Amino acid sequence: MSFTSTFFLTGLLPGLILLFYIFRKNPTIRQGLLVMANLALYLVGGGTRTLFLLLAMCGLTWLFCRLCAKYHKKSLLLTCCMILLIPLLLFKYTDVISGLFIVVGISFFTFEAISCLCDVYRKEAGGTPSLTEIVTYLSFFPTVTSGPIVRIRNFKEGMKNTLCLDDFQQGAILFVKGLCKKILLADKLTPLVNYYFDGVAAGNMFSLPGLWIGSFAYTLQLYFDFSGYSDIAIGISRMLGYHIPFNFQKPYQARSIQDFWKRWHISLSTWFRDYVYIPLGGSRCSITKQLRNLFVVWILTGIWHGADSTFLIWGMGYFLLLIAEKYVPQIHRIGEKWYGHLYTLFWVNLLWVPFRAQNLDTFVRYLKGMFGLSFGGTSLEEKGMRFLPFLIFCMLLCTPWQKVVDKYRELWWFKIMRGILMIAAAYLAVCAVINSSYAPYIYGNF
Repeated sequence: MSFTSTFFLTGLLPGLILLFYIFRKNPTIRQGLLVMANLALYLVGGGTRTLFLLLAMCGLTWLFCRLCAKYHKKSLLLTCCMILLIPLLLFKYTDVISGLFIVVGISFFTFEAISCLCDVYRKEAGGTPSLTEIVTYLSFFPTVTSGPIVRIRNFKEGMKNTLCLDDFQQGAILFVKGLCKKILLADKLTPLVNYYFDGVAAGNMFSLPGLWIGSFAYTLQLYFDFSGYSDIAIGISRMLGYHIPFNFQKPYQARSIQDFWKRWHISLSTWFRDYVYIPLGGSRCSITKQLRNLFVVWILTGIWHGADSTFLIWGMGYFLLLIAEKYVPQIHRIGEKWYGHLYTLFWVNLLWVPFRAQNLDTFVRYLKGMFGLSFGGTSLEEKGMRFLPFLIFCMLLCTPWQKVVDKYRELWWFKIMRGILMIAAAYLAVCAVINSSYAPYIYGNF
């Protein structure tokens, strides 16, 4: 079920939070309520067959955790991880099986199952989790469909947390921020993004400045959509007593590609670092093996998003840029200069084009148009012109304006103004939801 549906916002979520605070001193009842909410919401969003698959994954994960904790053999761990990957490979990357039905959130709960298993093997999970803990963890409704990817140790701590008003307040603020990012910013950019990308896919010709505006619009749409969803998920979790780490840290203020990936989709990048890159040897090996390790990570990162060749191009683009930053001193020093921001944004924006393009042909034609190799005129299209002020406004929101907020944060008049602004933004977002003027969550496709 979508977090931006009227029924969820006005009925299910308030009711669940109310029950949690009524039973705030009884963690057993809270966990029971959460399990029922998790399974019911997943059933509504995915259907009976997907729920059975999720429960089967929970049972396998629990069994494998017990086996790995008891026997502690690396060969057993690798075998169990490969078995857990089979449903993901079948339902996401084979046409025959994937055509039967869509398994909602399979990429995310599969990665959580593997991380849980590995942490149990490494004795970093705070003990072997019970079946109830596994079910609660893998089916956790704020994160099951689209992340962030949560570690079992952090999640188990949330089961023991005592609910307090401070958590509720911080969670509510995060929830409202995320809702506003998704509804009032990302969704409003959707028509402009679709106009250019879908138009190129249909064979239409656009101006060079228009195609750049379309790519910038997608760069902003994806950020506000995905970070907005993450804020919503983290905010709901915080209101329920679960402290999930942030998934974004102002990524478009990064000065290098390496810095960008420390700020963007943090839960995914740290997952690949901890469970793929470091086990392969990380940076503590020869240069040849370092290159191999990075290559494997970025091939897998591209494939994780989809089997289309455009995702492989996207992954290989970041692989080459990270190699250049690591081993070419002149490029490495760019991150120390002010124009490191421009360098990073240029490449990040360029690499979002294959990420959004429907296929390789669309990507090539879009890229040729951006660099004037496929001439479509120099006059900006009317739609691009109408969206330009809003696009500039969204770009300004990605600048370091937070420093100004921090300067006045404790002043009484600023607190009042901030509260009024939050209430007004929340009202507008809820009105947009009620009017059904919202778009599906982008990362739900992955």
